[in-house]
Amino acid sequence: MRFFTSLDESLPFFKAMSSDIRIQILNILTNEPGMNLNDLSNRLGITSGALTSHIRLLEDAGVIEVKAVPAKHGIQKICMVIKEKHLFQVGYADYEQTSYRSELSPGHYIDYDVTPTCGIATLHRVVGVYDNPVYFADAERFNAQVLWFTTGFVEYEIPNYLPENSICKELVIQAELGSEAAGFNNDYKSDIHFSINGKHIGVWQSPGDFGGIKGIYNPDWWIPSMNQHGELMEIRINDQGCFMEKQQVSDVTPNSLKVVPKDRIRLRLEIPKGLPNSRGLTIFGRGFGNYNIGIMVNVSYDMIVGEVI
Repeated sequence: MRFFTSLDESLPFFKAMSSDIRIQILNILTNEPGMNLNDLSNRLGITSGALTSHIRLLEDAGVIEVKAVPAKHGIQKICMVIKEKHLFQVGYADYEQTSYRSELSPGHYIDYDVTPTCGIATLHRVVGVYDNPVYFADAERFNAQVLWFTTGFVEYEIPNYLPENSICKELVIQAELGSEAAGFNNDYKSDIHFSINGKHIGVWQSPGDFGGIKGIYNPDWWIPSMNQHGELMEIRINDQGCFMEKQQVSDVTPNSLKVVPKDRIRLRLEIPKGLPNSRGLTIFGRGFGNYNIGIMVNVSYDMIVGEVI
């Protein structure tokens, strides 16, 4: 569901709906799994050039998507309608604001692809052996409270408890993170890339892979030459955009990220290969580091109780 709270925000949608031809396009695509541009222009009786501008407006409004797929002679563009509800606030509406909180342990990822140096550990031991990514698939990873890797990603699923008639107003994520060096390196900047539901939201730079002084909550068996703690960082996403450490890093909103009732909420932390500051990631959970928390998520939302159309 997409919810529009201002006329400015909804302008691209209404512009896309203001043409008989574009309505015809949507009617056709609603009944087709996908159609290439040539077939669509023939069905409408217009030229491909004339069709292009209509497709662009519908795509900008977020009501269709265009994918390039292989064909017998090169690449063809396939148009598909995005089937979702659109809700518009008109005038008066009341809201009841509430929130819920979730905590994800470092080992609760649903997908991963990592390179050494890497590893995962529970409160009692390292899972498997150091620097072998195969152990990221071990069943014991669900108990892991710290993990580290040099490049790649881990992806988590944030529980979605949004009620049906609600609008997500703010998403706040906190975690203790650091870089990843062989051993530790207190001056080792690493750019950590974040995305939600496949959309990039921003980059946070870890100052280092901190060691030398034991992390407050680390278990006694944790090797002193390993990294000891990270820094507590915060991501805050609301109608004004995405903020990291109170600095705006992008203009994404919960609505543009499709944080809506019944849909999945996937959070990815990534260190891309080949970039200047791709120096790894360590995620500290309970029983490790200096803060004794996992990945904390707070979701605030409004219940709609007024008149909307």
